[in-house]
Amino acid sequence: MRLILLSCQLFVWSLAEEYYDRRYDYFEVDYLIHNPRLLMTYMNCFLDRGPCPPVGKELKRLLPEVVKTRCQKCSPRQRRFARKVIDAFNKYLPSSHDDLKKKLDPEKKYYEAFEKSLADAL
Repeated sequence: MRLILLSCQLFVWSLAEEYYDRRYDYFEVDYLIHNPRLLMTYMNCFLDRGPCPPVGKELKRLLPEVVKTRCQKCSPRQRRFARKVIDAFNKYLPSSHDDLKKKLDPEKKYYEAFEKSLADAL
């Protein structure tokens, strides 16, 4: 009986590791991308140019892995979130977005593939 319970726990735990933490899945991304000042706050956080909101700290920590793995551990909702934010960065903060690309992928190995992997996320 204990073996069955342990096996079930391990199975559930392995499924939980499939995606990044889902506590931010319900973050109001549309509010972020339509608020220029807030969008700039997050960009400055990611570029080490300003303080980070609590969610920004976690995203900043995960960004290098997310880019390198092309958002492989992102849930469908997280992929849509990433796509919307990247599109907003491109549209409203293009020079800062270029700086972010250079910071996250100085050798230009991953970022283009990362963006392509999100193309169908909307």
